[in-house]
Amino acid sequence: MTAPQALATPVLAARRHRFAAAFIDGLIFLAATFLTGLPFAAGQEGTGQSPLIRIAAPYGEGSGWPIQVAASVVFAAYFWVQHALWGQTPGKRLCHLKVMSGSAGQTPGMRQAGIRALVHPLLTSVPFLGVLLSLVDLLWIFGDRRRRCLHDVIAGTVVIDLRDRERKGSGFLLGVGILVSLFVAFVLVATLLAT
Repeated sequence: MTAPQALATPVLAARRHRFAAAFIDGLIFLAATFLTGLPFAAGQEGTGQSPLIRIAAPYGEGSGWPIQVAASVVFAAYFWVQHALWGQTPGKRLCHLKVMSGSAGQTPGMRQAGIRALVHPLLTSVPFLGVLLSLVDLLWIFGDRRRRCLHDVIAGTVVIDLRDRERKGSGFLLGVGILVSLFVAFVLVATLLAT
């Protein structure tokens, strides 16, 4: 009777796998917005603000703030819909992770996934403190015994590892995926800086 219970107990996702999944999803979102030209519309370069000020206060002066709001809404929807339906985004699928409702042990519903998805854009939108608050959200994982970020704590979710512990590999494919993702990020950033 203890063996089936041990198999049924979900294993919490490793922090490195969560960061890898977030990185992959971030690259997917960055590539999608880059290809659509969303962040470059509405005259971002003509605002006269330094890039640091535009990062610290993205909704400040200038005509680009509606585009920033639209990107934040799309970013939240990307996570909300996928977590509500499947508990996974493409990054989590590649890293074999799944978001679960902390109390029920199943995929979070629309409400719970919506709360989880809104925390990051709302924290980021706080002028001058948004970057710091987002960092607190991400680093919360190191202080929580259940390896939850602040958005997990607020939404009542937990991220689990779906890998079979008996067949656990070395993570070679995950490592290759991260290296390819880093290369793509480098190319995108270099392209952005060149324009």
